[in-house]
Formats: sequence, C-alpha cells, structure tokens
Amino acid sequence: MQLKAPSKITETNIVESPCIGVCNIDFDVTDICQGCGRSIDDIANWSVYTNEDKIVANKKAVERITEIKCNSLSNKKWI
Repeated sequence: MQLKAPSKITETNIVESPCIGVCNIDFDVTDICQGCGRSIDDIANWSVYTNEDKIVANKKAVERITEIKCNSLSNKKWI
C-alpha cells in the first residue's frame, strides 16, 4: 500500500463579516441592517460570496452605517 503525501495547506485570506450581533432591520422602511450596514441580500448570500464580493459588500456597509449614524445624530434634539 502506498501512502499519499500529506496535503499542503495554503494560507487563505478570509474577509470578516461586519456583523456586530445587533441585527435591526425595519422591513417596512428598508432592507439595510442598522447594526452592520449590510443589505438583506448581502446577509443572506454572505456564505457564498467570493472574497471580492465580501470586500465590495463591506465597503458599501461602511458607507451605509456612516450615513445611518449621521442621520441619527442630525435627528436628535440637543438640550
């Protein structure tokens, strides 16, 4: 019996999810999570996205969450 050589494990780059565990989507208003900024499609498809897809989704999420925070601050009444 001939043994196979051990398989070589290569280093992979994993793109992390922006999820912070605070999911908040008001489907009557938007399809964007107020916690991480991802769209419902991004959340649903994350596990099948390529790294390139994840990078694009993360960039859009950062833009969205920044806009959400700015809008939230501008809507507050300062006493």
